[in-house]
Amino acid sequence: MKKILLLIAALALGISSGCGKEDTPEDAMREIQTAIANQDRQALESRVDVDKFLNDLYSDITEQIADNIPKLHESYPDDPYFWNTPQFIRKYNEEHRIFYMSFVNAAVNAYFDPSVKPDNFLNTFSIQCANEFKNICNAIDTKTSKAAINGDQATIDFELQGDESLHGKFIGNLKFKFVFEKDDQSRWKLTKIDNLDELLMPIVDKAEIVWPETIMNK
Repeated sequence: MKKILLLIAALALGISSGCGKEDTPEDAMREIQTAIANQDRQALESRVDVDKFLNDLYSDITEQIADNIPKLHESYPDDPYFWNTPQFIRKYNEEHRIFYMSFVNAAVNAYFDPSVKPDNFLNTFSIQCANEFKNICNAIDTKTSKAAINGDQATIDFELQGDESLHGKFIGNLKFKFVFEKDDQSRWKLTKIDNLDELLMPIVDKAEIVWPETIMNK
């Protein structure tokens, strides 16, 4: 589960820099882009509640996996995670939420805090993930649509296109639909990814490639 969550979260936030003047959804996205490019956690938090975003993403991914277990098992018959029933997936993921989220949060912390030292398995793993995230950011071009606004909610289509490097070819072409909502101060905040049903199989394909079982034996 953590392999899928880590990869989707990294790709979802793997966006390049920009700036804006008015408080529109487009400007909110550009501020997020700038914060990530500058590794500025405080600036990022002004536009997205990172902990809530990642925990909600964990829940949403769990539901997508549970709903697509037959298809996932057929596509990846050698992955024991997909041998289980939808009910088991939901129960297992909730019981292991703290464990999996510790990996995700460590990777996010390592990206925004380069001073983290590889002094234990979790830190070593998180630094590896952070470094790969940087490599991915350097290997992609991005395209952002104009926001579609409906009251206090808006959606923005966001496209990643990899270059000809190994990391770029690995990413290929991925399209996200981000949801933004106004907070109680009428500021636009990123709240979720709205097209996980379309992203699940392409992301799992990539996760299966980069996640050898031997990683847990290091």
